[in-house]
Amino acid sequence: MHKFWKLKESKSNKLILIKDKSIYKGNLNETDLNRVGSETSDFSFLKNLFSIPYSYISKVENQSGKNSIKIYFGKNSEEELYIENQNIKNEVFDVLKTENPNLNYTSKIPSVIKYAKAQFFALLFSTGIFIWSLYLAIQIESGVNYELVGGGGPGIAGFILLIANLGTLKIILGYLIILVIIIIALKKRLKSRSEIEFLER
Repeated sequence: MHKFWKLKESKSNKLILIKDKSIYKGNLNETDLNRVGSETSDFSFLKNLFSIPYSYISKVENQSGKNSIKIYFGKNSEEELYIENQNIKNEVFDVLKTENPNLNYTSKIPSVIKYAKAQFFALLFSTGIFIWSLYLAIQIESGVNYELVGGGGPGIAGFILLIANLGTLKIILGYLIILVIIIIALKKRLKSRSEIEFLER
């Protein structure tokens, strides 16, 4: 017994097929795609499809509102099934859930910090550089001279000193621009936060 979904408008997986405890995905020409049906028994013409055996799967993620299902397998491998239609996407996930009872099912909405940790890290990192370079810039404009000592490359201290030499006004303007970009990215990221269904080994 097999299950399949034809996604003719997809650019990455026009066919998703589940059979023999594996999930297959890939692009087919129209002739081969039309050969796949409920009565198909010979799938040898699909030998070039990418496949993931159930036994290799470590985690599956299905986020509400997103157009893909993420499948983690092996040690550090990841594959995405791109499915625009939410009903079809949920149907594929439900089949994987039913056919993999050894995978534990959970559902949750990720925390704000965890979901947008990249944006929060960028905010903290840029703020730290801003405070450090602004302090040095104020000192330099007050007549303090700084020079790097020690061998090797300039490192982070040299980078901060280089920024500090731009002057307080340019540093503040630069930080405000970066801050606006990060805030826009953060708002966009948090807007997409929604329930995620997990299947985990």
